[in-house]
Amino acid sequence: MKLAIVYNPNDNKLLSSAYSWTYRDMFLAILERFAPVLHVTEACEATSIEADAILFYDVHSSHHIEIEGIEKHPAVKLEYFNDPHQKEQAGTYRSTGQKFHKLGPEQRCKRAIKRGVRYIICPYKNGYEKYIKPCAGDIELIWSPIAPKNRIERPLPLSIREAASVAGTGHLWQGENGFRPYEFRNWAYKQPQITYLEHGINSRTPKGIYYQAFLSRFAGAAAFCDCYVVPKYLEIPMAGCVCFCQMHDEYTRMGFVDGVNCIAVNQKNFNERVKEFLADPCKYQSIADAGRKQALNYTADKFADKLYEFLVSII
Repeated sequence: MKLAIVYNPNDNKLLSSAYSWTYRDMFLAILERFAPVLHVTEACEATSIEADAILFYDVHSSHHIEIEGIEKHPAVKLEYFNDPHQKEQAGTYRSTGQKFHKLGPEQRCKRAIKRGVRYIICPYKNGYEKYIKPCAGDIELIWSPIAPKNRIERPLPLSIREAASVAGTGHLWQGENGFRPYEFRNWAYKQPQITYLEHGINSRTPKGIYYQAFLSRFAGAAAFCDCYVVPKYLEIPMAGCVCFCQMHDEYTRMGFVDGVNCIAVNQKNFNERVKEFLADPCKYQSIADAGRKQALNYTADKFADKLYEFLVSII
């Protein structure tokens, strides 16, 4: 299996300075699983690419590389789309000073169709159906959940973790243009049982390779998003924490069950469920253990393995 991967080596998501290493870890897992991989980072002619499969790893559709004749290349072509709701946006990243131009759903799909892309890999099936599918023509979806790298070999038991409150990490973006993914999070993080710890580019919360170790200090942590199963839904149980989650169909499809390997909360039961947990966290050790076991089905290495197996099955 010869894989060519097309990407921007200066992509913020792939840098070691990225506050979340999820997409970097998935990228590195692909390189390891398919090794040797042909790296395509500059404009070129498609005839120079010797590959059975070509993966455009451009999670925000902001790398506008031109490959002459790519639509005629016989390889199976795939493209990774994060944030299917993404609107067209241009600007400059404050953290690096790098300029960017992200494409909206229709533009992303037009570019993919022009390239001859056969499959779009997207971690959010419902978002894909709503925003991408209407523009995607005959391109097929490969739904593959976000896949962090497991960095905790032996999680600490809940009995020796911080348990005065539940840790709430992540930014509190208000959203835009009717897309408001964190309304519940904004409400929940104001409750007295939550300790809010901002997790972003400029926050003091440990980032990158240190984030899971940071999470592993806490007995319970919150994974809240109104629309998607974002990385925290897996990073938290991987770290051996009890995952308090805003439940989604996709999380259920991934094998997460309220009271078995996570604790599902909403505005009606939030305070009661969190108070019960904080009164005796050790009673929830089996839920933490089961949550970690389930989350380990969705590591970066497992993602790369499944991608490899899929391509072998169709080529």
